[in-house]
Amino acid sequence: MGLIEKIFGTHSEREVKRVLPIVDRIEALEPDMEKLSDGALRGKTDEF
Repeated sequence: MGLIEKIFGTHSEREVKRVLPIVDRIEALEPDMEKLSDGALRGKTDEF
């Protein structure tokens, strides 16, 4: 691992760091989505 990678991380590490907050937001929606019926979940498609 070069000096630059030690300081800034690899491309993959930077990408994971960038998307992790998005993943956390999506995971926070899971409990509410689990409660929905199949029909209600299909209705969410238009909302999204």
